Amino acid sequence: MRRAQVLLAALLALALPATSSATTGRDDARCTRLESRIADLRLKLRLGYSAQQGRVYRQKLAALEAERRLVCR
Repeated sequence: MRRAQVLLAALLALALPATSSATTGRDDARCTRLESRIADLRLKLRLGYSAQQGRVYRQKLAALEAERRLVCR
């Protein structure tokens, strides 16, 4: 599972375009959306779920956090 998370994060890093200072407004909105999605997933992780769904949630969370690290500084 850890290997899949690393692979997913690497694929996200390659898929995301390099940001410029001209897109700062869009990046701020994107960061806000990312933070909201991360908060929603963390809330779901505090509730009951199956083992399979937990793996999916954690993979999505890892991908969103990797994207946030790349986009939001």
